[in-house]
Amino acid sequence: MAGIIIDVFIIALLVGGISYGFLISRRVQRLMAMLQELEPAVREFSMAVDKSEESVSQMRQSLNEDVQTATAPEEGVRAEAAGEPAFAFSTRRNNDQRIPGVRIVRDKQDLVRQFFDMLSSERRV
Repeated sequence: MAGIIIDVFIIALLVGGISYGFLISRRVQRLMAMLQELEPAVREFSMAVDKSEESVSQMRQSLNEDVQTATAPEEGVRAEAAGEPAFAFSTRRNNDQRIPGVRIVRDKQDLVRQFFDMLSSERRV
């Protein structure tokens, strides 16, 4: 009698394991189908990230060229007075390089704060 109970228990566990495996297999198939649907969006996002990295490197190169060709600090002040904000985001704390007409922003919090300060000053005018 105990042998039959153990056999029924083992069979029940096997049926449970097989049904759980089937359930997991179905979920994985649905997940793979969803990922295939998202593949074009992920590919476009990846291309956008590559393009933005390229633009950032081009902007840095352009900024370095502008700094090398800058002759007078008054040019940057005139650009700021003309309403063209000049910001540079710096991740290095020990960068003491002065760029004419460009304010160095040390972190994102300062950048956001200056953005809203600039907006509020424009609204007052």
